[in-house]
Amino acid sequence: MLAVQREGSLTGAAKALGVDHSTAFRRLNVLEARLGVRLFERLPGGLYQATATGERMATTAERVEDETLALDRDIAGSDHRLSGRLRVTSSETLAYSRLPNHLAAFRRTNPGIVVELLIDNRVLSLSRREADIALRPVRPKEGDLWGRKLCAAALDLLCGVHLSGGPR
Repeated sequence: MLAVQREGSLTGAAKALGVDHSTAFRRLNVLEARLGVRLFERLPGGLYQATATGERMATTAERVEDETLALDRDIAGSDHRLSGRLRVTSSETLAYSRLPNHLAAFRRTNPGIVVELLIDNRVLSLSRREADIALRPVRPKEGDLWGRKLCAAALDLLCGVHLSGGPR
C-alpha cells in the first residue's frame, strides 16, 4: 500500500518491492477487500491516486516505518560487544613479566576478541599491519602512530612502557 502511494502506480510499486505486477495487484485487492474500503482511485495511464482513507493509511504506515527503522538503529547501536582478532606485539620481558594477568582480565571482559600475542624483541611495524597494538619500552618512531605511557618498568634501568595504536 505504501509503495503504491510513493510510486503513484502499481507497476512502480511492484518494481520497488521486487515483485510481479500481478502480485502487487493481488495484495492491494486483498487489503482493500479485508478493510472494506477503496484505498486508491485507478486513473488512466496506470496511475493510482490515494483516497482520503488511503492518505490516512499511508501517513500512519510511514510513521510506523519511521519508528521501526529507529528501533532497528537503536538495537544495532546498543550492541557494543567487540569481536575479532587483535594482534599484540611485545618484547619477551614485558610479555612474560607484565602481560599474563592483564591479558586474562582483558579476555574476561571481551570474550569475543581473540588476542594473538606476538612475542618478539624486534620492533614490529604497526604501519605495515604486522600488529595492531605494540607494547614497547620506547615511544613509537613512526610519524603517524601515537603512544601512551602505561607504567614504569624496573629492569636494570627505569624505562617507560608505551601502548601504540595505529593511525588516528
